[in-house]
Amino acid sequence: MKVFLVKPPIRGCMVEIGRHVPIGLAYVSGALRAAGHDTEIFDSLAFTEDNHVVPPDDLTAIEQAKLDRHPRWQHIMHWGARPERIEAALAASNADVVGISCMFTPYYESAYELAKMAKRVLPHAKVILGGQHGTVAFPHVLEVPEIDVVMLGEAEVTTVELLDALTAGRPLTEMLGVAFRCGEALCGCATAGPPHVRPRAPFVADLDSLAPPAADQLDFDRYGAAVTLITSRGCPFSCSFCTVHATVGKQFRARDPERVVDEIEHYVNVYGIRRFLVEDDNFTFDIGRVHAICREIVRRGLDIRLSLPNGMTVVKLTEDLVESMVSAGFDDLFLGLETTDAARLRKMRKGFTSLDKVSAGVALFEKFGLSASAAIIVGLPDQSLDAIIQDAVNLVLAGVDFWTNPFYPIYGSPDYQTCLSRGIVDPLTDPALFDQFNFAFANGVLAADELYTVWVGTLAMALWPKYVVEGAERREQGPVTVTEAGERLVEHSMAQLDPASPEELPATVRAVQERVDGLLALSHPLGCVCVMQHVADPDRGAGADQFCRFAGDMIAAAIALYTGEAQVSNQVGAQTAGDVEGCSFVIRPTDDERIGRIQRRFVELLDRGRKEADPIPAEVAAS
Repeated sequence: MKVFLVKPPIRGCMVEIGRHVPIGLAYVSGALRAAGHDTEIFDSLAFTEDNHVVPPDDLTAIEQAKLDRHPRWQHIMHWGARPERIEAALAASNADVVGISCMFTPYYESAYELAKMAKRVLPHAKVILGGQHGTVAFPHVLEVPEIDVVMLGEAEVTTVELLDALTAGRPLTEMLGVAFRCGEALCGCATAGPPHVRPRAPFVADLDSLAPPAADQLDFDRYGAAVTLITSRGCPFSCSFCTVHATVGKQFRARDPERVVDEIEHYVNVYGIRRFLVEDDNFTFDIGRVHAICREIVRRGLDIRLSLPNGMTVVKLTEDLVESMVSAGFDDLFLGLETTDAARLRKMRKGFTSLDKVSAGVALFEKFGLSASAAIIVGLPDQSLDAIIQDAVNLVLAGVDFWTNPFYPIYGSPDYQTCLSRGIVDPLTDPALFDQFNFAFANGVLAADELYTVWVGTLAMALWPKYVVEGAERREQGPVTVTEAGERLVEHSMAQLDPASPEELPATVRAVQERVDGLLALSHPLGCVCVMQHVADPDRGAGADQFCRFAGDMIAAAIALYTGEAQVSNQVGAQTAGDVEGCSFVIRPTDDERIGRIQRRFVELLDRGRKEADPIPAEVAAS
């Protein structure tokens, strides 16, 4: 059978998706080819030249609801191939089966629209949907008549069995790991009944038994000459915000270290790849195996760079392990901390980590000349304003680089159930609203707009930690003007800009100018949200002239922290493709009491923390 495997585009207020190889589809394609099927992979997300701001007439009702709820942003971002490109590829494939991957529930609409397009273009093709969303929300998927079958969990073995059954005309009622509607020639029931939801298939015990991913079907130039590796599956931990167990289980299953390095060497020799993204759920769970992989990389003399996009834990982190990882080429690492609040960490089932342990881990990597950072979550259920700010303050004062991500209830996670029981979300709420950057909900303590404001403040501290501390020291000497604060921000900001990796900086200030209505801050054309999001023609579309308002908000928060006076921003200029000027923002004082209260609290807790010998536990600060 001819199988067209496709990853749909994504649409949301902002999209935090890197150009990563669609390794899941590549594994399924490899398994299907080994079984004799003809396959093709189409990764919509790789076509970043099609990224754009969605015009008003193209917004769906849900997308409009996102905009109506968002505290600040006025746009929906479309990341990936435009519909006409996907439709042409579908038609050219003449496929018998269209397989759609949908990993993120908040972005399900694009996957469903793709399924509808597939049935229209290829009316005789079977349409199947897999991935995280299908696994945890299959009743929702089965409401879409154009989707024939939902895959549950790992798909390599199940998809081969499904195509065998379709080829032979056998009913799917004896299969494992699938869900489908009754009465549509897939079950053989005499009368139509409720959907068939088959028990989950066992997880693949021997990962080395799987066919290798279909690397020859991927254009690595579209992924920055980098490839994704999966060296293990499953995670024995039970973090409350995660749903990894639904798709790959709790039991840790690992590939043979030599087989892993064989794959790496194949990419190096055949494709010239030197950059590898190891997207395991818990790569360092088996320390002996990590050492074995690193030793083998060194033994073969492979000159490569490796990173862990999903992060790593501090569990079992030792100097020997760090030395081994650094010698093999690991870099760009971060440690999952989530919060500095010990009590909340226990509640999140992450009591095995702490700020002290993460600080020690970062110091270990620095000892071997490698920087590492931490990641925290902002706006957890019932997390107070002071607790959120204290997390950022503690990390700044500990000298640990970090990044922050807003909390959102991941459909099917324990935290989603907590949000339901607390009334933070409603069971009838459309799951598309659980967009990480949508801020559609309060958290039980703070309103949505307050969560956005405090998140932006933590990002300002994460982007410019030395600037923030410098501001605190400067305020002790007397009042600070906004112009002085802006000029110092230019200095700090430009020092961080790496032209080779501009996508990592959503806000870089290259110059400031005094104006009657405030301070004009000019972003660098290589360091702004529109660059990070690969937006084509950002001057068109709904709210496109305010697309980078997010960058301005971070700049205003940073200047507020430096001066001690509340500030807000307004975007007054948007760069276009190829524009050397960049975007521009007016930063001005505000009398908005809600914003002022939050920004002043940042200043108060930072000043208080600097006077203490040790970072203040977040649970103490919040009391």
